[in-house]
Amino acid sequence: MNIKIEPRKPTDRGGYICMPLKKNVPEKHEGWYPAVCPICGRECWSDYARDLIARGQGAILLCTECALKEGVNNV
Repeated sequence: MNIKIEPRKPTDRGGYICMPLKKNVPEKHEGWYPAVCPICGRECWSDYARDLIARGQGAILLCTECALKEGVNNV
């Protein structure tokens, strides 16, 4: 199975946006704040740019693992 993972384009609508899991990236980067994955409840990082893109494009913010699982299940 092939899964296409690429940066979002301004014309994209729907889909999923990955939030880094704290277990994979324990130290926050500048501008990041704690978030929780709505599917699995694990601690993640988000930022205002992700939030704006998700709202503007109707995407769902998920942890990286859940986003990959959802992408595979919806192919």
